[in-house]
Amino acid sequence: MSGVAWVFEQGGWVSYALAAVSILLWSAVTIRAFNLRGLHSLNIEESPSGSQALARFLRNARRIQKDAGRLELLAERTLRQLGSMRSFIRTLVAVAPLLGLLGTVTGMVEMFGSMEGALGSESESTVAGGISTALVTTQLGLVITAPGLVAAYLLTRQQMKRERDVNEVQRLLQGAAP
Repeated sequence: MSGVAWVFEQGGWVSYALAAVSILLWSAVTIRAFNLRGLHSLNIEESPSGSQALARFLRNARRIQKDAGRLELLAERTLRQLGSMRSFIRTLVAVAPLLGLLGTVTGMVEMFGSMEGALGSESESTVAGGISTALVTTQLGLVITAPGLVAAYLLTRQQMKRERDVNEVQRLLQGAAP
């Protein structure tokens, strides 16, 4: 049996829930990372291509640079877009170890439930299975959480850089407006 199949067999339904959390987490991280990509330069004379938030902001800001009120609203909207999916990622990072803990509790309940009956080879295998479920789901939850925390941190750093870029572009455009 392959390692992945063994994890799902041993972890039970909690392993499937953790797999779903992992897929959602890394999909959100990928989307957020794409949105937070920077530009080669913040030249306000150039019209950047791309669909990341900063490129869209620069293209739209150049058109409305003479209207300070609209430029301010565009900057606020862009700053909100830069923060999109941040809470979702943090929630998924927090949910993964909790699901692992749920698997631990489920495995322990299974193990102690099997100890209730007569001792024999069947109950011993159930005890071993309960311990295996407990350990596998805990490990899987932590394996998802640890890199998720690192990714969330790095994306927050990227967001802060992009926010500074938005403020810099806004300052440059307001200074360039007659």
